[in-house]
Amino acid sequence: MTKNFLVDKGNIYTYTDLLIAISADNQYFPYYQTHNLFDFFVNLVKALSSSKDIVLLDADMNPSEFYALDGDIDFSKKMPAYTTPFSSLSELVDNLRNSSSRLTIFTSGTTGQPKKVVHNLGTLTRSVRIGEKYINNIWAYAYNPTHMAGLQVFFQAFENVNMLVNVFNQPRKDVYTQIERYGITHISATPTFYRLLLPLEKTFPSVQRITLGGEKSDAHLCEILRQIFPLSKINNVYASTEAGSLFAAKGDCFQFPEKMQDKFKVVDDELLIHRSLLGESANFQFDGDYYHSGDLIDWVDKEKGLFRFRSRKNELINVGGYKVNPSEVEGALLRIEGVQQALVYGKSNSVLGNILCADVKLEQGSNLSELDIRKSLLGQLQDFKVPRRIKFVETLSLTHTGKLRRV
Repeated sequence: MTKNFLVDKGNIYTYTDLLIAISADNQYFPYYQTHNLFDFFVNLVKALSSSKDIVLLDADMNPSEFYALDGDIDFSKKMPAYTTPFSSLSELVDNLRNSSSRLTIFTSGTTGQPKKVVHNLGTLTRSVRIGEKYINNIWAYAYNPTHMAGLQVFFQAFENVNMLVNVFNQPRKDVYTQIERYGITHISATPTFYRLLLPLEKTFPSVQRITLGGEKSDAHLCEILRQIFPLSKINNVYASTEAGSLFAAKGDCFQFPEKMQDKFKVVDDELLIHRSLLGESANFQFDGDYYHSGDLIDWVDKEKGLFRFRSRKNELINVGGYKVNPSEVEGALLRIEGVQQALVYGKSNSVLGNILCADVKLEQGSNLSELDIRKSLLGQLQDFKVPRRIKFVETLSLTHTGKLRRV
């Protein structure tokens, strides 16, 4: 019996369905936009297994926005893919593993204009693990498929012929229903995705591994996830559009791999990455052979190469001459019982440079007031780190990749 490939919006597609769709014609779209996840994967796999180059576009990217990034493009144009149809799924998978395709993807635009980066399959599949122990994994698909994290989950699942269950941007009750219905064993998502699953109502023992990435996590969130998914191992990963996956950790401490010590440098607390680990982009600026990642770290044990990520360099907020890390303030807000999500940002002020502001989403049934939050924060933070304006909101804006959108 053929294995299931994808569950999306109530539809179940098998790997046989995928092979038939790919074999229906030998043409693919080099530039392709669609809200249909199965059609997206058909086009992607057809291109990669035929060693053809492809540009991945968000389904809601405006053509004029793309023109500003890459010029005038005919989105309806199709190009030849394979010369002979694939005879089996194993042939399809093998061809993809050995593909010489180049993929163009775009940064998520959390702040600023998205930038394009070109990768080969080597950098995109650097962290893929293949073997008998992985063949029964069932993945919750909690990312946008056109970005780095979504691609990495796809490759891990596809190369082991696993099932993907699309839960991206779905309500918490629907996510929990899917976990139970399909026996999901693995979830990789942003901390924002996991916070939207709160508060704890029941446990889900089918889940074996939880992976957090894309944003800074915290110990409080991990502790709640251990309660919701009691049999799962919890990992943090660090990956970027520019470099793909680089680090993995069981807690919030990362370590430079022993065999790759010379591929990283830290200058003024900023992580620098060697050009050999990167894709290609006209926007890269190098310091010798090293790329400024924009990520600031704190050493835990410098001799052992142990460190924690502190913040993005361009996200620090100047408040009266002090540099405030919004992630630190958000972490303090999220430790307050009754707070589900929080976003901290600065608003221009002629005296202080910026006034610190916070948008806060409360858990259902919470009666927290602005005064309650301020009192709690003053017990955790220095006065200048406590937001002067706190606004209660129903939702927070997210990027294409499901991360909180910085104002």
